[in-house]
Amino acid sequence: MYVNQIYLSNFRNYKKGLVKFSKETNVIYGANAKGKTNILEAICIMSTARSHRGAKEEELINIESVSSKIGVEFYSQGRENRGVIEFNRNKKRRIKINNVPIEKTSRLMGYLNSVIFCPEDLKLIKGSPKERRRMIDLGICQLRQKYFTALSEYYKILEQRNRLLKDNPQSEMLWVWSEKLCISGADIIWFRHSYMNKLAIHAKSIVKEICNENLQIEYDCGFEVNDFNDKEGIKNSFLEELKKCKEREIRFGMSLLGPHRDDFRIILNGTDAKQYASQGQQRTIALALKMAEVKLIEEDKGEMPVLLLDDVLSELDEKRREYVLKNIKNIQVIITCTDKDLFGQIPHVNLINVDEIKQEG
Repeated sequence: MYVNQIYLSNFRNYKKGLVKFSKETNVIYGANAKGKTNILEAICIMSTARSHRGAKEEELINIESVSSKIGVEFYSQGRENRGVIEFNRNKKRRIKINNVPIEKTSRLMGYLNSVIFCPEDLKLIKGSPKERRRMIDLGICQLRQKYFTALSEYYKILEQRNRLLKDNPQSEMLWVWSEKLCISGADIIWFRHSYMNKLAIHAKSIVKEICNENLQIEYDCGFEVNDFNDKEGIKNSFLEELKKCKEREIRFGMSLLGPHRDDFRIILNGTDAKQYASQGQQRTIALALKMAEVKLIEEDKGEMPVLLLDDVLSELDEKRREYVLKNIKNIQVIITCTDKDLFGQIPHVNLINVDEIKQEG
């Protein structure tokens, strides 16, 4: 799996931009604030239909324009593909793969798989649960279209239930929305638990290889589940816990339990990494999580995803940087950086000067 080229029109700071890539290592270099990350963001959007930065659609459109377009030519699933996503300030976005309109966003998932590692990910360990949930969601969505559908449905139900808790908490409809929440939530919990178990195995192995330390990752859905393989059991446990916290939810006017508050615990050498991991250990764990994502996609799809490294290698020490550079064989890598000299030892590097990418006209 690899990206041949990407075309941008009125996307972020690009009026027009065309970048061609090799199948191996590509380095986009140049000063900060020139648009290097915007190129990686566009590839992520083609993979997941959303920005890894959490940006709103209107933020993706050049300030002087009313619409923007991303066009990506890529190879996957044994064929050449072309994907196009158009954003418009006044209309719904449009997606096409090989000139065929994609009506449901979930149908985009799986065409182009990518994993992005950026400086913000170095804060995954001590950052908010929201950031860890985002990582999980982006990872699973690329592997399972059903997960994207379940996630979208869950947040629609959550919005309705929260409105009822705030405006009319004594309504008999509250129980109806609670049951819907638990049915949809059970699907999400099932997917997340399965994914995290597999991710934990790979991450543990990678940490062992880098620094010979012991990593454990434990999924936390906020309540006790006897069997994560039993969706009906998960749903029933969820319902029981909602009954227990009903008065608190009414008092706060919001849903206090469910996948929207999930997290995962990171244990390093028997201690809570969030509390005790050093900066170097945090970097190792974040790197392990991202490289584990790559391995999961390879296992599931039978081909390597595109690996996007956004100005992150300069943040890693020599040992961790060496691990990355050693493990980017047989995979397309697109790296952004300010100093291209970091990659002098890698053969066949495609160097791309961000200042030479056409941005006008």
